[in-house]
Amino acid sequence: MPMVGHVTSSYSSAILGHGIALAVVKGGQERMGQTVYLPMDDGQIHEAEIVNSVFYDPKGQRQHV
Repeated sequence: MPMVGHVTSSYSSAILGHGIALAVVKGGQERMGQTVYLPMDDGQIHEAEIVNSVFYDPKGQRQHV
């Protein structure tokens, strides 16, 4: 599996109900919506979708409740 980047940080999102991560990915801006695969030390492989860094409430509607 060719390496195209690396995860810089990861978090568990209580609102989304799953983990999220920030990563540096080669050609990331042009790869929006694509799936990348993350090999783990224990042999598992996780899938991740490349999305905009503002992916939750991009219009800021939650601020206007």
